[in-house]
Parts: sequence; structure tokens; C-alpha cells
Amino acid sequence: MTAWIITKDKIAEPDAREASNSNAKGLTGPRAATEADVKRLEAGEGIRFRMLDDDGEIYYYGRWLEEDECTDDYDSEPEFSPLDNFGRPNAGCTEIQYDHGKRDAKGKVIWESL
Repeated sequence: MTAWIITKDKIAEPDAREASNSNAKGLTGPRAATEADVKRLEAGEGIRFRMLDDDGEIYYYGRWLEEDECTDDYDSEPEFSPLDNFGRPNAGCTEIQYDHGKRDAKGKVIWESL
């Protein structure tokens, strides 16, 4: 089972309520995500990711969890679930990148595309 949370929506509509398609900050998924995993994400756990459009513009930042002992009906690679479940259908995102702890010489995150 995977779970994810959007922590920043760079394309949010002004005055839109959080955790909605118009302002995704706080939105969690997929629908099968457990309450325990959502609480862990809200507490700051998980691997950081960001989703981009085909021009390389960043739309969303978030965090992702995967529980190795769980399985679900998701047919793709689990790391793609935020993109497939939300980023692509909601905003046309085409790429997801993860922060696996690598930094350049200046300490800047080296985002890794899947």
C-alpha cells in the first residue's frame, strides 16, 4: 500500500480551500490510504517528491510512503502513484521526481526523475 500527501500547491487558485483540486495542499491519497499512514505523512514522514508539467514547471510538492508488507491493486510502479492518482488527471503533470538524499556541492537537492 502506498500513501501520499501534497505539501505545496504552486498552482493553487487564490482563496480555494485546502485539500481540494483547486488547492491541493493537504490532499492525501489514494483513497485506500490508511488513517495511520495519513497521520504519519501529516507528521512529516515520507520521501519528498515533486510533480512537474512537460515544460518542467513544478506544480506540486509532497511526501510519499510505501509499506513493503502491504499489497494493493495498483498496476504501475508504486512510486508513480501520486502522479497517476492525482498529478496527471488533476493538472496534466507528466513527471515525478524524488529527493533520495543526494545533494550537489552547494548542498542543493538533486531531484531524481522516475
